Amino acid sequence: MNTSLALSPDDQALMAEFPDKVKQDTRLWIDVMTEVFAAEKPLAAIKEMSGRFKDVRGFSVKSMVRKYYEIKKSRSWHCLVDRAKLPREDNESLPEAFIEFWKMLCERNQRKSRPAWRELIERWKHGEAIPGYVSDGHEQARPLQGLNPVAAMHGVPAGWSYGNLMRYAPSEFELSVARIGRSAAANYRPLVHTTRVGLEVGQFMFFDDLEHDIKVNFLGVNRKAMRPLELGCMDLFSGCKIAWGMKPTIDDEGIKRKLKDYEMRFLLAYVLTKIGYRPAGTTLCVEHGTAAISEDVEKLLDESSDGAIQVARSGIEGAAALVYEGRGKGNFRFKAALESSHNLAHNELAALSGQMGKDRDHSPEELHGRERHNNALIKATSFLAPERAALLKMPFLEFHEFERFAREVYEKINNRDWHNLEGWLESGLVAKEFRLGHDLQWMGAERLLTSPEHEVAAIRELIERPGYTRVRKMSPAEVWGRGRERLVRLPGYLAPQIMGPENGVERKVGKNGLFEFEDSNVGPGTFRYLAQARKIDGSEEQLLGGETYLTFCNPFEPDVLYICKAGELKGAYVGVCARWESIRRDDVEALHRQMGAAAKEETRRLLPYQARHTEEMRRRTADAKWNTAVLAGKPVTAEEKQLVQEIKDTRVTKADFAAMTENEETEKGDVFSPEEIAEVLKT
Repeated sequence: MNTSLALSPDDQALMAEFPDKVKQDTRLWIDVMTEVFAAEKPLAAIKEMSGRFKDVRGFSVKSMVRKYYEIKKSRSWHCLVDRAKLPREDNESLPEAFIEFWKMLCERNQRKSRPAWRELIERWKHGEAIPGYVSDGHEQARPLQGLNPVAAMHGVPAGWSYGNLMRYAPSEFELSVARIGRSAAANYRPLVHTTRVGLEVGQFMFFDDLEHDIKVNFLGVNRKAMRPLELGCMDLFSGCKIAWGMKPTIDDEGIKRKLKDYEMRFLLAYVLTKIGYRPAGTTLCVEHGTAAISEDVEKLLDESSDGAIQVARSGIEGAAALVYEGRGKGNFRFKAALESSHNLAHNELAALSGQMGKDRDHSPEELHGRERHNNALIKATSFLAPERAALLKMPFLEFHEFERFAREVYEKINNRDWHNLEGWLESGLVAKEFRLGHDLQWMGAERLLTSPEHEVAAIRELIERPGYTRVRKMSPAEVWGRGRERLVRLPGYLAPQIMGPENGVERKVGKNGLFEFEDSNVGPGTFRYLAQARKIDGSEEQLLGGETYLTFCNPFEPDVLYICKAGELKGAYVGVCARWESIRRDDVEALHRQMGAAAKEETRRLLPYQARHTEEMRRRTADAKWNTAVLAGKPVTAEEKQLVQEIKDTRVTKADFAAMTENEETEKGDVFSPEEIAEVLKT
């Protein structure tokens, strides 16, 4: 016969999609049937082949004869494929319109798909029209696009079992969009992945706020423990937390007072005027909530940096999937690096007392009782003397105590080299080190560059031994420190503009020449600043006592106080005042420094007074010298001075006396001394 079972390129492509087992079985059938069609007596060949493959399923004489005639009729090898072993196509047995209708029912139920299946069955049994089907009573149904009726089973069309329909259910992406929203569905779509490889220090800076998963006391203000709040900035390339500040949540008669927009402006002023930005370009990555940058501040930064400082804002998620839009919220993936560092901080601080848990489901049960006990103790402190109340052992940390713990943890995180930060090795952020002994410290390989040649040769010979060299990942602080020196700062006179004139406080210079005030937003205790402003040109201006100025005390930079004019010239920059520190009594060295500073300030303040009274001081000095001479019996009048001069002129010298007594012999008692002669001449 001329029937050919040779595979064309299209046949090869089709077979490539088959599972391996189906490929093997199909090729075996093609080889067998090729021999059958090549034989002069096909039936005899079929019997021979059936005997040869008697242990293989499907090779009975009856089956082979049936396939023989199917091939003759179709002139194709497709009938040799065991379709039972092929995967079913989604639309193979169920109409496409019905599948879409079924998906719609599932998506309409906000929780589960089984209730949607029960609704489908009820609709069918009540005779409602189902897309993709026409119904002949309730006995059987026929797909619209099919030609053969589909047998009914349990009163519904075949293939409508819950298990089978779930094969056609909406995808996880579709269900998330329908039941939650587009932001949740993002977990089921390809995401945009970024890398730090090729970036530089200061190229991207992330700002974000954080509410810690712990409660702390803020005694004297809050009547119960509240969560600490934090605002911080992280450099993307180094992964280093370069600036941060913390404050407690304030309980104001049941209203929680949290971070405000102006506090972000204070952090921004500190970062750009004290840390700096990258001249080639720095992007400040912020959100639309607390850690936001207004358009007017963005314009100021752009102009002040000649376009080097740009602002990137995270997208607002919550766009409508159908009709109604969702509540706007930030995209946490925009600042994923900073969010992951928050998680690390939560983990490192999780051993402290007062934990709330990462969410409601993980909240410790004992928190309720701990809070009740803590509230009772806080109430009791109002009936105790302060020194007695300080002896109480509270079940929650005090805010400033927690802040100290956080500072230590952040320092450790910034200095860790056990991290697995993305793109670290690809960026070459590693340190090569050596040591001169197993019990000695590791030293950087750059030390070899500054050592004498004879030492370098000896060291190289030693460190060639195993265990004397290593390569480790650099810490975020090391990477930041290496690149920070290339940053430039905005001038300090821009700080009040960045912080905003509406956030300044008018304060008077005290009689003691200090700005002296308390501000819980800055920190505990009294803040004092010397009323002597360092101006833009570097000169110093003494601020007038009793005069009012617009001041800016930045909690991120409490060592200085920015001064501007108040009144009609409000906002005109004056300068910056240094902090007048309070010194511990046992810190002798610091006390001596402060006493020296006080003496220097006193001398400086005396200079104008001394200039005005120079003549009087000269007169007083002359009077003092006159009185001293009078009291000492020294000649002070003109007559006294003339007499003394005459005595000096007539004084008998030893030579004169010797000449007068050369030829005279006198008794020893008749010899006069020069003093006696001078006394006689006076008279």
